Amino acid sequence: MKRKRESGQAMVEFALILPILLLIVCGIIDFGWLFFNQLSLDNACREGARYATVHSIDEDCEALTAQHVENIISPVVDNVTVTITYSSETDRLAGDVTVKLEAQMNILTPVLGIISGGQTRPITSEVTMKVET
Repeated sequence: MKRKRESGQAMVEFALILPILLLIVCGIIDFGWLFFNQLSLDNACREGARYATVHSIDEDCEALTAQHVENIISPVVDNVTVTITYSSETDRLAGDVTVKLEAQMNILTPVLGIISGGQTRPITSEVTMKVET
């Protein structure tokens, strides 16, 4: 009786599993990168809103807040759009301040790019705080 040769079996099984394994690993990398960027944007938005509430008495508060936010987020995300609005246009100290950040995140692997339809994904964050007097 002849014995069957199974010397290439492991290589064939590995070749069948490798694409699925790479898809899972790339998905983990992309979604981790997405969550990291979103949390960084949320943190910068919160810091910007806090900065705007404390410094709302300054004349150039919007410019100072935008610069503060860009200093925090620039090592992580590029091309951030900062929008600062006050609920009371006549008296900044009488209402709330809203800071909204919008950015484009670069995707690292093609997996999230296929799902989102491109190699960049928009991320946004918005925080509203009561102005301190």
